[in-house]
Amino acid sequence: METKNLFSRSRFASWKKLFSQIPRFYQKRRYSLGFLNATQFLGVINDNIFKLSIAFLLIDAIGKQHAASILSAAGAIYVIPFLLFSSSAGILADRFSKQKILVFMKGAEIFIMLFALYAFGQKIEWACYTLLFFLATHSAMFGPSKYGIISELVSSDAISRANGLITSFTYLAIIVGTFLASFLTEVTDRNFFLVAVFCLLIAITGFVSCFGIARTPAQGSKKKINIFFVREIFHTLLFCRKEKFLLPAIFGSAYFLFIGAFTQLNIIPFALQALHLSEVAGGYLFLSTALGIAFGSFIVGKLFKKKVELGLSCLSGFGITLLFFLLWIFSGGVVPVTIFLVAIGILGGIFIVPFDSFIQLHSPDESRGQVIAASNFLSFAGVLLASFALYLFSQLFAISSASGFAMVGIVTLVVSFLLTIRLSEMTLHYFSRKILYPLLRFHPPVPAELAKPSRVLLVLTEATWSQALLLNGSISNLHFFLSPENKHCHPWFHSLFQSLHLLPADLQKENLLKIVAEAEKENIVPCLFLDKDLPNSLLESSNAFLDFFKKTSVTLYFVSFHKRTPSSPYTYSLVKTPTQKAR
Repeated sequence: METKNLFSRSRFASWKKLFSQIPRFYQKRRYSLGFLNATQFLGVINDNIFKLSIAFLLIDAIGKQHAASILSAAGAIYVIPFLLFSSSAGILADRFSKQKILVFMKGAEIFIMLFALYAFGQKIEWACYTLLFFLATHSAMFGPSKYGIISELVSSDAISRANGLITSFTYLAIIVGTFLASFLTEVTDRNFFLVAVFCLLIAITGFVSCFGIARTPAQGSKKKINIFFVREIFHTLLFCRKEKFLLPAIFGSAYFLFIGAFTQLNIIPFALQALHLSEVAGGYLFLSTALGIAFGSFIVGKLFKKKVELGLSCLSGFGITLLFFLLWIFSGGVVPVTIFLVAIGILGGIFIVPFDSFIQLHSPDESRGQVIAASNFLSFAGVLLASFALYLFSQLFAISSASGFAMVGIVTLVVSFLLTIRLSEMTLHYFSRKILYPLLRFHPPVPAELAKPSRVLLVLTEATWSQALLLNGSISNLHFFLSPENKHCHPWFHSLFQSLHLLPADLQKENLLKIVAEAEKENIVPCLFLDKDLPNSLLESSNAFLDFFKKTSVTLYFVSFHKRTPSSPYTYSLVKTPTQKAR
């Protein structure tokens, strides 16, 4: 009787109800970001242990003289699946529940590690490379769902903080994974079978962790996987051009992975050649860079919780350039090299978080997975390019690993400049607020009436570029329109900048109305930047200019800079000219 009651249908239903509450408790949305973070943290640890352990295994088996070629091959094999399958992964992320995809892929990771037990134990070269390919395929399919689900788990004003946290823990996982790869190789006396056992345990833990991520609904995209994935990526990137700043943000995010991959690959030959350390010690040395990235990502996510500062990313790129050159100059000392690697990491974390946050925040909901997939494709094309660059520098050009860092410094300088001019609206605004204002002790007035501008035109006359930049710092989305007669105008240079525009030589007052209308559509504030009074092509007198605009719905603001005090040399005022026509 007791047994009957114990296994009765009603008793079974009550037990089922009880156990069904357990995953619901853990899948509460407020815990989901933590479980997502834990899942990707364990996955990144496994990726780094596996990838570096293969390098150590093959260097041990083939010889240290082949270290650069082994690392180049491992880097290339790891990145190829990201190029082949990123587009498909993005389409799947938009069609199905991202949480279910994460669970499935973590299950696949366990099977890969089971086969790794044999490959590592027998030290079979082709099997190790094959399993590395499969692990990279797993990570490629995991990526779009991992990043795409963030905006479904947190509110829009928490995305920057969430990305800072995810990126910080990602590079903390790189630190742990890189350390464990070197540590396990030493402590097991190069018994790589035991290393594979450890990787299997991490994979199982990550699989359990991903069940704590809240179930998310499928976005319901009907798009099908296309074998011509490059064309899909290309069309997605063309689509991204329609969203302001989205395409430069994708390219900026991709370049970061090139920097990180090259540093990680080049640091072991650098340790062998310049610092005369072992390859395992080189693995330890990369920890300093990963530690810096984790710290920089955490700080930028903490400081800019609700705001995405792309200008900060652009400026940090110039800092990374300088540090690469310093790494080349002081390549003989372990202490300065470690300091520079930490600093590169910190600036790298500051560089990447705003770009990733912007991509997630400004990608349309129904195609976010495809946009992130396109970003992943370009990012891992950068990783592949890093492997090619290492091979090119070390094998074909036969230059030292220290000189390789200098070459990447030159490339970083060019990329930072290109990003700056394409994102000049945000970069100049950030530069003015954070650098010029403290240097000049400038305390600008707050133009509250321009917070949400509608059909306005600013006129700045008899001003210098430094004054124009001060104005730019206090008004976001400000664009300058320069007359060819302006002595500050250099068409060959200013035409490069996204927020600087050249006016036609025969400019008429009617053309200004078209500029204002277009600016309103783009949500920018137009400003005529003139080094003298209004040009004759616009008017015969100032009164004629004002009379013309009084008949329109455009509100004019004349900006006047004047001296203030020796301690705060500049200030400016806005003189509003009301219109007669109702706005």
